[in-house]
Amino acid sequence: MQTIYTRWAPSLGELEGTHEDTWGTHKYIWKKHRKEPCVFFGLYDVRDYLALWRHQGKAWILWAGSDLENLIQGFIFNNGKLKLLSKILRGNWWLINILKKAEHYVENQDEADKLAKFGIQSKIIPSFLGDIKDFPITYKPSDKPNVFISGHSGREEEYGFGFVARLADIVPECVFHLYGSNEWGYAEGKKNIVFHGKVSRETFNAEIQNYQCGLRLNKSDGFSEITAKNILNGGYPITYLKYPMIDNFETEEELVRLLKELKYKKEPNYQARQFYYGTLNNFPWNTKKH
Repeated sequence: MQTIYTRWAPSLGELEGTHEDTWGTHKYIWKKHRKEPCVFFGLYDVRDYLALWRHQGKAWILWAGSDLENLIQGFIFNNGKLKLLSKILRGNWWLINILKKAEHYVENQDEADKLAKFGIQSKIIPSFLGDIKDFPITYKPSDKPNVFISGHSGREEEYGFGFVARLADIVPECVFHLYGSNEWGYAEGKKNIVFHGKVSRETFNAEIQNYQCGLRLNKSDGFSEITAKNILNGGYPITYLKYPMIDNFETEEELVRLLKELKYKKEPNYQARQFYYGTLNNFPWNTKKH
């Protein structure tokens, strides 16, 4: 079997696991592997595009969600020298030919539609960089459902922390758990908001097993680990973006209705879990398909 490599975008950071463990691919080093098949996971800035341009072998791109926003905005949200370079190059017109040398994979229809506007076709397959077997069905119903979200410090509004602070008053029958930020003010005066802050991955995974719903409010996203973990645990995630067999919303009224219905979910979400158990990570480069 041919060896396949993965270039992990520097801006991507750490996920639940690694491409080595999940897909069986190897770390990409340009000087050694420029003619070998490679997955480019995340295209956030000029560094990533130059790496793709220099590559001479088979290339797949797995878009990560927010990197597509950088493409659409012409990199105007990058920092420092890369932001200045984006202004000098005046947009993303010069990137399209580079992108067309690769085969594209996305994780939802929203991402596919965004790429299509650039004349780029893609295939939709959700990913989860973790061991699915570490997330058994643990769902138990509750008359006061626990709903969790996770975000990053400095990006709380993007992940919906302020929105949840308002929702807590509208849906008092739910308890909302906030992770990933140290801005404790979002929970101030709210009896049904529990602010956990930054916790270890092990603590997070253990605690969310007891929750009924993973809430993903992002308007630009891939397939979030929040959603994947909740599905695998047998829960009932709710997302703003549309995914097969997952409840989604467009208006606040629709979200409130879905949250109020959680207490009536008496059995684990078997059908959705089975669907994603068989769908996650079904990429052509994955040598470890479960």
